[in-house]
Amino acid sequence: MTSWDALWTQPWFWSRPWALLLLLVPLGLAAWRLRSARAERHVALRWADAELLPFATAQPPARAVWGRLLRDTLMWTLLALAAAGPRQPLTDAAGAAGPHRIAVMVLMDASAAASAAPADATLSPLEQQRLLLAALWPELSGERLGLIAYGASRPGAAMAVAQLLPPTNDPALFNHAADQARPQILAVDGAGAALPGLLDLARQRLRQQAEGEPGALLLMAGPGLALPSDLDGAALGRALRAAHLPLYGLALPGLSAEAASVLRAVAQTSGGEWDAVAAGQTGTAAWQRLYAQGMARLPASPAAASAVTAWRELYGLFLLPALVVLLVSAWPRPRAMPALLLAALFLGASLTHAPSARAAEPLPQRRAEHAAWSAWQQGRYAEAQQRYAALPGYAARMGEGAAAYRLGHYQVAAQAFHRALLLADTPGQRFAAFYDLGNATLHLPGRSLEAVQAFDAALRLRPNDAQAQRNARLARRVYETEHPPSYLVGIAKRAPPSHQSRFGQQTSDTPSQLKHHPRAQASAPLQQGAALSAQGHLSAPTGASAAVAQAAWQPPALDWAGMDKRVQLLLDARAELLAQRAALDTRAAAGAAP
Repeated sequence: MTSWDALWTQPWFWSRPWALLLLLVPLGLAAWRLRSARAERHVALRWADAELLPFATAQPPARAVWGRLLRDTLMWTLLALAAAGPRQPLTDAAGAAGPHRIAVMVLMDASAAASAAPADATLSPLEQQRLLLAALWPELSGERLGLIAYGASRPGAAMAVAQLLPPTNDPALFNHAADQARPQILAVDGAGAALPGLLDLARQRLRQQAEGEPGALLLMAGPGLALPSDLDGAALGRALRAAHLPLYGLALPGLSAEAASVLRAVAQTSGGEWDAVAAGQTGTAAWQRLYAQGMARLPASPAAASAVTAWRELYGLFLLPALVVLLVSAWPRPRAMPALLLAALFLGASLTHAPSARAAEPLPQRRAEHAAWSAWQQGRYAEAQQRYAALPGYAARMGEGAAAYRLGHYQVAAQAFHRALLLADTPGQRFAAFYDLGNATLHLPGRSLEAVQAFDAALRLRPNDAQAQRNARLARRVYETEHPPSYLVGIAKRAPPSHQSRFGQQTSDTPSQLKHHPRAQASAPLQQGAALSAQGHLSAPTGASAAVAQAAWQPPALDWAGMDKRVQLLLDARAELLAQRAALDTRAAAGAAP
């Protein structure tokens, strides 16, 4: 996207909107001139001689009066717009345009008819769609793409629907999901869906997954698209327009002329565009009309201003024309020309060297942060958690987790600290996220190993932090109490029942809930080579055993073989999982269809 395209497609913001009150200046000047003219006429009629009355009461031509009024109005309008501070967000100080935040749901034909290559073509419509979408990604300017596959698994079967991916900005993830779009995953039983249900399902998923961004639909219309015989394309397009969801359609080889005519009416009525590709066409030229002249010009989300690092100041677009109007209006006055020319040179030089202003946080966001912090300070943790959950950024996730922790919602707190860890930019932020994550997971049953690992990661960032060291030791004791060595479990099973609760017992008690904390000696790692005295106590380790006992504690090794086996089972069952997802989405689309 060029700078000129970004000028008209990126959202505009106004740093001083109150400056638009300058539009009242030309009205005030016109009223003052009219009053002055009436006062002069009144004085002339009262005091002027009869011979001088025609000269004293002469009025300027109406054309000159209206011309002066129009020049003043135009000049002050331009000055008011310049003073209001128009600007656009930038991602960096180098001047690159900000991201065009729009969620686009791609509707891809994965039917059996689309997977078969025509006799006169080397590519099937399904493979052509994948190549076209792969060529679209380098052209994007911040849009996120989701994927829904539709079509029939065999000729004559009902059309099924399956969402394969929510909106994402990861092209590799999208291409992987596009590779999974095959007729085999669309083999469902029962009633099938049609175009209205498909579009309504895409609308619902965008409303749930777009994260407040504007949305659009990209329909790859192939031979597997089912159209009802009584479909009213204009009414369907008006419904999409009312939902602020324009439809952009791309006709693939094999689509009938009647279906293309109906879909064109739907796309144009909804505010989108319609285009077609020839067999074998896979280049970026196919997206010139739909993306460069369509989706790229849609208004982006105003929420993108929260991630602004610099602004492109646009007041020069209005200030320079205002200066030209001033020069034109003062052209008949030779005495004023030197001063005006000097002012023009000064303003031109200042505009060419105008720096980009740093972005300030939007006022509504600052108010929301203050309200969340006030609720936290006053002990209203439920309200603070709700307010922090509605805010973006690292600090909001930490506040959300801290409020949930105070309420005892440790699972919610751990999830919030996980998200904060992903948003951390500095070592200090990562340390705080790891530390709070360890505190939250230590209160969750069966998660003591995760707490140990979180505290160890925090200590790698700050090895000398006393609180992190204390909590790490506490987490290790809890883990060792819950997961003793296997030979100690056997000893406990052979011991009297009163002693079986010491070893091998799985408990949900956390250090803050235990009445008696375990002793350091009982919770230390026990070595198989240690000598056992007659009284049943371990003797002091010597030699190699002492060196092992004094070594730093390490969490047990992970079962990589077992995890690989589980991942392999998940990969083997991928087709069944996608088929189940297709069955659910098809029922939802069939129920949404009128």
